[in-house]
Amino acid sequence: MAEKKSEKPSKIGGYKPTQELSSGAMGNLWLCHDPSLDRMVVVKQMRENLEENSDAVKRFMREGNILAHLNHPAIIQPHALWKERDGKLSLSMEFVNGITLRQLLDKCKQPPLWVVTAILYDVLGALGHAHRAGVVHRDLKPANIMIDVDGRVRLLDFGIAHTDNPLNDSEDSLTITGAILGTVTYMSPEQTLGEEASPASDLFAVGVIASEMLMGENVFRGENFADTVKRVQKLRVTDKAFDKSVPKPLRKFVLKLLAKKPKNRPLTAFDAANELSELMKHLPRDLTPYMGMWTSALKSSDESAGEDLFTEPPVYKTSKKAPFVLGLLCGAAIFAAAASLIHFVL
Repeated sequence: MAEKKSEKPSKIGGYKPTQELSSGAMGNLWLCHDPSLDRMVVVKQMRENLEENSDAVKRFMREGNILAHLNHPAIIQPHALWKERDGKLSLSMEFVNGITLRQLLDKCKQPPLWVVTAILYDVLGALGHAHRAGVVHRDLKPANIMIDVDGRVRLLDFGIAHTDNPLNDSEDSLTITGAILGTVTYMSPEQTLGEEASPASDLFAVGVIASEMLMGENVFRGENFADTVKRVQKLRVTDKAFDKSVPKPLRKFVLKLLAKKPKNRPLTAFDAANELSELMKHLPRDLTPYMGMWTSALKSSDESAGEDLFTEPPVYKTSKKAPFVLGLLCGAAIFAAAASLIHFVL
């Protein structure tokens, strides 16, 4: 059955709604025009049946406050949080003109390796910033990652994020001990056990997303909820699960993210991003123009993006002469030192 569209309001705050983008359990997302600055924005409105639910109201308001205190180019930016005259809570945010990673993977199950690493690097940078501010996302998945027309990555939806430094109300009242929050197919083993999510939990989700891009499927997705939980807790992905075309260092990196025990994952998202950057040394520092061309080609093509529709990033050739020359220099230095020592002794 097709999802019933909500009746479009004539006005939301100072914005003019143009179309409904989506409708979820918490509320509706509207694409609106901001006449004051002549730009498009996205407004999230809470459902009427949740207005009397104090926990839902606090969570909705806290999402806006969390976003307002995070300032990173790969994290969606909020504009304003207010209550309409009819009591509806509304949160306006920047409009990202692009596609979600979910939409991208639906068209291209296994993106090129440079696309995979570029997306992972930006997501890890955004997470590092959030974690440093005491915020754990808790619901990382392809649908909450967007790539805009310029090739920039954005992290979305902090609706169930946890913060170590609550900005308005106590966190205790918003999270039930032992509750499972998030999307189970991208959830860490400790979260499925009802344990508190940590930055390491977000890193496991990044590992699941990475493995899905490299393998073409989410190997943790089971036939039902219980089966999926079992796979998340018990299934151990090995090096052999990846295609041979995936470089061994990249496979090793993803497997580290997928470690069942949080202590065996990278210490921080920044550490993971730094480790990944070592695997991207052969690529240009700024991949956004190439990402923009590739995603645009993917959107415009009925099939997978053809090479004639976009330009692949140049690859820096690694010279084998450098280690050889360095070895010669080291050898010469050692020989000179040994000769001097012999002369001194004699």
